[in-house]
This record gives sequence, C-alpha cells and structure tokens, in this order.
Amino acid sequence: MLNQVNDIDMLEPLRLNHVEIIYEGKEGMILVERRSQTLMISMNDIEKFVKIYEKENLVKYDLIDVKQKEIADLLVAEYGKTLQFGCYQAVYLKKEKPVIELPSSVCIRLLTEDYAQEVNQAYHQMDDLDYIMDKINHQELWGLFENNDLAGFIGMHDEGSMGILEVVPKYRQRGYGTLLESYLINDCLEKGKIPYCQVIEGNIASLNLQSKLGLEISEDLSYWLFE
Repeated sequence: MLNQVNDIDMLEPLRLNHVEIIYEGKEGMILVERRSQTLMISMNDIEKFVKIYEKENLVKYDLIDVKQKEIADLLVAEYGKTLQFGCYQAVYLKKEKPVIELPSSVCIRLLTEDYAQEVNQAYHQMDDLDYIMDKINHQELWGLFENNDLAGFIGMHDEGSMGILEVVPKYRQRGYGTLLESYLINDCLEKGKIPYCQVIEGNIASLNLQSKLGLEISEDLSYWLFE
C-alpha cells in the first residue's frame, strides 16, 4: 500500500488522474505519469516486476522514479539505466496557507521568455534551456524580484512536484527561498493540488527549509534514473 508521505509523487498524479496504470496488485503498482512520461514503480516482488517490465516493453521509458533500491540497481545492471540520485519526499499536508509578507522592494511574478537564459545559467541542477522555456510557456515558473532585479525563482516540474528553486548568490540569506516556496505552496493549494517537492539526499539546507515551512519529510528515499 502506498504511503501518503513516502509515495506522494505517485499518489498525487494518481489522484489528479494524470497517470496510466500499468499494473496494480498485491505486489505493488507501476504507473506512467502522462505529461512527463515518467515511469513510476513501487514493487515488492522483483521477479514479478521483471515480467511486467519486459512484457509491457517498459524499457522504452527513460525517466524512472522507483521506490525500491533493489529495483533501481537491477535497472542499472540489467537494462543499462543510469541512477542519478535518491531523494526524500516533502509534503505540505496542512489546510491553511503559509503567511507571506513581502518587503516593499520585493515582488513575485510569473517569468517571461526574456528571463529564460538568465534562469538557465543560474540554476545549478541542470542546463536545459528548452525545459526552462517550456516551464515559462506553461506559466509554471515564477521569479522573485528585488528592485526589479531577478533574485530567485521557483517552478513546477512536469510530473507535479515543486522545484527549480534557486536564489541568486548575492541575494541569499534574506529569506527569499522561504518566500518563493511559500508562494508556490499557496498557488498549489488554490489550484486544489497537494504541494510537495523532492529533496536530493544530503541536501541538508533544503530539508531544513521544508521542515521550517511545515512540510512532512519521508522516511524512505525514492530513486531517479535518467540519462
């Protein structure tokens, strides 16, 4: 059975009817999130998983989110996939919205294509201008501005998690990461979504931020595989 915190990355797209169910049974569940084409796996029987994986030709999926380290290792060893990192889920389960108090010199607004290159250069997790442009075109990327200068940004990933959070170095230690994530939590709640994000193992600063904002942290890791 899926857990509300550990498995929010599967439960939320399932709740929103954003998935194709490949398998559901006593051994677990395999889904495909439609927009991102992420293969999502939680299976407690490896032999059963292998049979389904091969029968359904699931090897064609390049973006994989798996709950069991044994299956992640199998995908690497037997099917040539690349394990990138493990991450914790952080979920905002409260009904009330975070209170946001912006300084007079600060505003948060949707970004336009004019900022795509600047965001792509500043974001430390990836270098993918097309992805940043797609976020902007889908109105899923917000910027925090101090005196009209871009000081940070945050967005929604294709599969439904909050992310792409970055504060420009010279604007750090001003609470802007907290403001950005609080803003996006509010936006998710207004749209009927459960706000959640994924924190790469070892990112203590981000885990502390999630706890500060009242998000619940998963006990277990999820494993992401992609090229």
